[in-house]
Amino acid sequence: MSEGLLALLGATGYTGRLVAAELARHDRPYRLGARNRQRLAEVPRAAQGEAFVVNAGDPAGLDAFLHGVEVLINTVGPFSELGLPVVEAAGRNRVAYVDSTGEPGFMSDVYRLFAGAAVPIVPACGFDYIPGDLAAAIAAGDLGGKVDRIGVHYETNAMLPSRGTARSALGVLGQGPLRLKARRVAFPGGERNAIEWPGGERVTVPRHVPGAEVSVTMIVPVPLLPGWELGAAAMASLAPLLRPFVNLLPEGPPPVLRAAARYRVLAEASGPAGRAAVLCEGSDPYGVTARFLVEAAQRIRGNGAMAPAQALEPAAFLDAVSGADFRWRRIIPAP
Repeated sequence: MSEGLLALLGATGYTGRLVAAELARHDRPYRLGARNRQRLAEVPRAAQGEAFVVNAGDPAGLDAFLHGVEVLINTVGPFSELGLPVVEAAGRNRVAYVDSTGEPGFMSDVYRLFAGAAVPIVPACGFDYIPGDLAAAIAAGDLGGKVDRIGVHYETNAMLPSRGTARSALGVLGQGPLRLKARRVAFPGGERNAIEWPGGERVTVPRHVPGAEVSVTMIVPVPLLPGWELGAAAMASLAPLLRPFVNLLPEGPPPVLRAAARYRVLAEASGPAGRAAVLCEGSDPYGVTARFLVEAAQRIRGNGAMAPAQALEPAAFLDAVSGADFRWRRIIPAP
């Protein structure tokens, strides 16, 4: 992309404020948008930043907000409830689009509805699902031939989610029965217990590694007890009842807890030629989400709705966002 105006919608939310702080560290002009004038005025911004009061549900207001904008970063969720009108506005105004969603249903809708957009439309450019999607693309490319299977495996320590993350997660849980199963996963350091779940890479990876069977797992620190599936199903059935309690959560984890949050994301590809694997690891998923979004907004290429690995150069992007809280490497041989 060129050096035109960037816009951020949702600048007063927890993730939005982190993105606003990241934008202020760049020289590129930017525009912050949110519906509450007073809260928007409280978001610090640099000299090259401007504020704009806008409601994500107002088409005319979105058109005015996007006037003269080259790329929109959207952090307003739950995306399944609030996201599509924003994507429509971006397409209507020929503004490139990235967002922080982790909701596979919304992503599928975007890929289906905006395949022919004249600008790049790229959901899921935060911690969900930049590391897993880009690492999977690199591993598949390193395999150098037919790819039969892609596995993306997450390991994280516990961290209090933001209200927005909790709302989105409950929305996903409430969309239908979870299809979970216990797995043993070859992870750096040895085999681990894991739960296979319908993670977003099952939506993104088939777009650039067609024909591969894709699985996504979460490492669990203890053996799973008999009947754990019933507990997971019960939690999913209670999701609509839990939504009112989300407002009792803090808006998001404080900086000390963000810094203490650790993660590893392993992507492995396998086929007739053997196996290849890429490991991403670091800390502070919310902080790296802000950096991923701003970097993606400046690097996306192409037209239409795309997975992150389709719109970005995976290895170059991961190199660009590497730092104290994020790093990646190839694992040879694969675990």
